[in-house]
Formats: sequence, C-alpha cells, structure tokens
Amino acid sequence: SFLPNPKQNAPAALLPSLHLLLPSLSPSAGQNPRSSSRLNPPTRRGGRMAEPSKVIHIRNVGHEITEADLLQLLQPFGSVSKLVMLRGKNQALLQMQDIHSSVSALQYYSGVQPSVRGRHVYMQFSSHQELTTDQSSHSRNSDQESEPNRILLVTVHHVLYPISVEILHQVFKAYGYVEKIVKFQKSAGFQALIQYQSRHEAVEALAALHGRNIYDGCCQLDIQYSNLCELQVHFNNERTRDFTNPSLPTEQRPRPSQQGFPDPGGLHPFQQPGGSLLHWIFNK
Repeated sequence: SFLPNPKQNAPAALLPSLHLLLPSLSPSAGQNPRSSSRLNPPTRRGGRMAEPSKVIHIRNVGHEITEADLLQLLQPFGSVSKLVMLRGKNQALLQMQDIHSSVSALQYYSGVQPSVRGRHVYMQFSSHQELTTDQSSHSRNSDQESEPNRILLVTVHHVLYPISVEILHQVFKAYGYVEKIVKFQKSAGFQALIQYQSRHEAVEALAALHGRNIYDGCCQLDIQYSNLCELQVHFNNERTRDFTNPSLPTEQRPRPSQQGFPDPGGLHPFQQPGGSLLHWIFNK
C-alpha cells in the first residue's frame, strides 16, 4: 500500500513532481512508430482477437491522468480526432485518424507497458468503430468540464488527515491571490471552492496542482473549474474564509469533530527531503 500507516511515524508531506513518469515509453531514437509492418497487435476481448478499430479503449485511467497525458501517449502514432474521458469508470475512449494509426499504437504498446504518472494503463481496441458527437458531449457533461473560471472546484481523494482552510490557502496562494475559500462535505467526498482574484491565476493553479498530493500518498487534488461567478462568504471561520475582508465575524459554533482522522503530529504540508515545496515555490 502507498498510504501511510498512522501507527508509524507520520510521513513527510510530499507533492509528487509534475512530469509524466513514462520510462521507456516513447519510441526509441530513429524508430518511427508508424512504420510497423505488423498490423495484428495481440489484443483480445472475451478470449478472442478483437476486431481492429480506430477507437482505442484505455483502462485504469486515474483521476490524476489528464486528456493531455493520454494524447502524449498516442499522438506519436497519428492524429487523435476524438477523446472521451469516462471518469466514473476510470476509463477513456480515444479515436485515431485511421485504423492503421490505432493498430500501430497497440502493436507498439503490446511490447511496452504504458505508464502515466506512475500508473499502468491498459489498451485494447474498442467495440466502437467511431465515436459520435453525442458520446463526446456526454463525457464532457459528466466530467462537468466548463470554461476557465477564477473559481476552482477542488475534490480531495484519499483524505487521511484533516484539510483546513489554512492548508488549502497555503497550497493555492502560491499561484495567485486567493480571495475566498469555502470547504464542505458532499457525496463525492471532501470538496472546496477556491476563488482567485483573476481567471489567469486559477488556470495556472489548475495546471500545476491537478492530480498532485498534499501529503505523501494521500489527499490527492482533483480540480476543475466551477460554474459559479462569486463565492458568498459571511463568516471567517474553519469552514469559510474571505481574505479580502478579515473583519468578518466568526460563527459561534462548536468546532466540528474530526474523528476518524489520525493525528498528523508535526507533519508539515509539502515537506520533502532537501527542503519543502513551499520553499521552492517562493524562491524560484
């Protein structure tokens, strides 16, 4: 397991590097991935050879994997015409420009295990010969993708330690002026809304932080744009904060119990061997 054991010493907090972990993934120098003479990669479905298709079915696509990551895997073999992310199933469907391109890709990856951000992904021909516009639209709607906005919706997965407003502010202020933060619990888990002063700052934060962990092995950030225009904050307390108006009152309520979380002790967010990520952010 990659999750820390609360009974042992608290793990040093760590945000993994942003670069893709793709060892031995790209075609070697001088090798043209489109020049494969064999057009029958060993991909099977139900015990029989799958029929070649322009559409490639990709499994084990975690929340940290983005569309750009998958495009980087397949674009060396030809143009990608459509891409559908099935977030609820941790899967994706990707349509190449022609069957030759998709066959070349699966032929290559039949001998090399594709890995993105340290996670193995698995490819096979899809039962779809074409991806329709409706499928692409459904995927984007289900992912709740929207236009860039200065307000970010943040979902935190694998929460092993309490995430306070202060921790969220510490994470996101490195990419711009954070005006407001609202945190809450939904069926999807722990979520928060982060409002920046400008849309540009929010775009930079999403690009830099999506898929990263607050602490080593846990508290993974899943970030998307909110469709809200302005956050309404009436109290500065442990659940809401307006950094533009520090004189707001604190709501007089008992502090919510945080039972079920281990005590992180002296754990400091972003601490890693050789210095903290925050130190790197503020001194780059």
